[in-house]
Amino acid sequence: MAELFSEVYNCYFQVIQSLVKQKSSLSKQELSHCIQNTCFEESILYLLPRLTEKKWGFYEEKDGILHSRLSENFCVPLTNLQKSYLKAILMDEKIGLFLEEEEIRAINAAFSDIRPLFLPGDFYYYDRFSDKDDYMEPEYRKHFRTILAAIQNKEYLDIAYESRTNHRLRHNYLPCRLEYSIKNDCFRLLALRSHAKQPNTVVTLNLRRIKETAPTGVTLPQLPDINRLLSSSCCQEPVRLLIKDRRNALERAMLQFANYRKNTRKLDADTYECLIYYKKDTETELLIEILSFGPMIRVTGNEAFLTLLKERLAKQAAFTPKFRKT
Repeated sequence: MAELFSEVYNCYFQVIQSLVKQKSSLSKQELSHCIQNTCFEESILYLLPRLTEKKWGFYEEKDGILHSRLSENFCVPLTNLQKSYLKAILMDEKIGLFLEEEEIRAINAAFSDIRPLFLPGDFYYYDRFSDKDDYMEPEYRKHFRTILAAIQNKEYLDIAYESRTNHRLRHNYLPCRLEYSIKNDCFRLLALRSHAKQPNTVVTLNLRRIKETAPTGVTLPQLPDINRLLSSSCCQEPVRLLIKDRRNALERAMLQFANYRKNTRKLDADTYECLIYYKKDTETELLIEILSFGPMIRVTGNEAFLTLLKERLAKQAAFTPKFRKT
C-alpha cells in the first residue's frame, strides 16, 4: 500500500478507493473501463498490471474473472505516514484557498501529536519564475473562493480583468476549471465567454490579474465539455516525445504534463511515446518543462516545435561561459 500513498490526492487514489468500496468481481475489460473513465488515458499502463498481478494483491483471477481479495468489513484507516503528509500539506499557503480557517484549525488539532512529513523550507525550486501569485492576499483569496463556488454551482460570474497592457476588461464568464502552473507558481482560470462570432470561446485568465468577481445568478444545468473545447483550440499537430523510463522518468513526466491532453503508448521494455496536445499560448512553458528532463526525453516532432527547441538550445549555448585551459 506504500506505493498508493503517493497518489492520495490523485485520480489514482480515487479509482482505487472506488474499487475497494465495491469489493465486487469483474472482468479485466470492465476494470480497464473503470480506470479509463476515472484517470488519464495512459494510467492503464501503470494501474492495470499492478491491480491484476500479485504486486498489490487486490484481485485473484479465476476463469477470466477478477475476484476481490478484500473481506466485506475491510476498511482503510489513515496511517501515521498519511497523517504526517496531511500535516505537511496544511503548511502550504495554498491550502487556505480551498479550506476555511476553522477547518484548518480543526485538522491541526486532530493531528496535534503528528510531526509533518516535510516543511516548506525543505524544497528549493531552481526553475521557477519569481513573480508568483500572492496566495495570502485577501482580495486574491476572495476571488479564488468566489470562482471555486461558481465552478461547483455552474454559475456565470461578472469578472473585471486587467490585461498585460493594463487595460481593464469586463465580461460575463462561465468558470470551468482552475489550473495550477508549477513553473509559474500561479493559478489560472479556464472559462467560457459567449460571443456572437465565437460561441463558447475558452479563455485563460491569470488569477492575480482578476480585479473583481461578482455572481450573476445565471446558472447552467451542467458544464460544457471543456476537454472537447480545449482540443479544438490546440495546435493541429501535437508534440511527439520519446520517454526513456529511467530514474522514474515516465511517472515524473505524467505528473509534469498532467494538465495537458495526451496519448501515451509503450514501444518496448523501457521506452514510451507520448503525444502532447497544447495551445499556442502555453508553447514556451511546455518547451521549458520538456527541457528540464534532459536526456530522458527526446522530441521527435512536430517540426515547428523542434525548431523552437533548437533555437532555445542555441541561445542557451551562446550564453554558457566558455572556460579556457591555462
